[in-house]
Amino acid sequence: MRPMLNIAVRAVRKGGNFIIQNYDIRKFIKEDKEKKKIFIKSIIYQTNKLISDIIYKSYPNHIILKDNQCHLLNQYEKNTIWIINALDGKNNFIKYFPHFCVSIAIFTKNINEISVIYDPIKNDLFTAIKGQGSQLNGYRTRCSNFNNLYSTTAAVHLPNKNFDNTLLYSEIYQKLILCGISLRCTGSTILDLAYVAAGKIDCLFYFHSEAYDFVTGKLQVRESGCLINTFKKVNDNNNFYGYIISNPQFVKLIAEKIQEYHF
Repeated sequence: MRPMLNIAVRAVRKGGNFIIQNYDIRKFIKEDKEKKKIFIKSIIYQTNKLISDIIYKSYPNHIILKDNQCHLLNQYEKNTIWIINALDGKNNFIKYFPHFCVSIAIFTKNINEISVIYDPIKNDLFTAIKGQGSQLNGYRTRCSNFNNLYSTTAAVHLPNKNFDNTLLYSEIYQKLILCGISLRCTGSTILDLAYVAAGKIDCLFYFHSEAYDFVTGKLQVRESGCLINTFKKVNDNNNFYGYIISNPQFVKLIAEKIQEYHF
């Protein structure tokens, strides 16, 4: 696994450096939405190409997918698959808010063996190998060991387009805030997962039925000792899904507070 990890690290650093160059240049006009879209698409396309070229040079027979192609994993069950997310935190990048990342997940026989997340602004490199733990800049990481809800910090991820469950979100937020939990919405779910794995954030609440952002970060949090738990509530109009990622004790405490949502 180490040779593939080394290639993945080299690739995300190359992609991250390219993103930073364009972040500093600020080529697009703030007021022009169309130019923003074109600029971001160009950045993502070129970053994907830079990363893919490095991977294919060492592993020409491997399959490379983009993050939004995760549903194709089962079609290549016998192959080694690299899933690239060239820029998680696009809106942050556009707004010059320095919180975004590049990531790679490597699957062999449909099992996530390697995860690499790179924050080019802070030069933070998060890595994980299945069965060998997770690391930040070469040092072993463990998730937070908080066993109470008061004064803890939790990141939240909200769906961008589906607001059908706004009242349900509000109910959960109210319960969490009354418990003393401080909520953050950072705009980069993959970095949130890396931060939970490193103990920088105590918990992540992910309110979405399709957890594509988890593909890279799942291995990070699991190798750091986290538990990924799901809950859902079905009402007359629609289904409400969510995920809680934290240490097992914290997840148990949260489950007790919002027990009407079925875990």
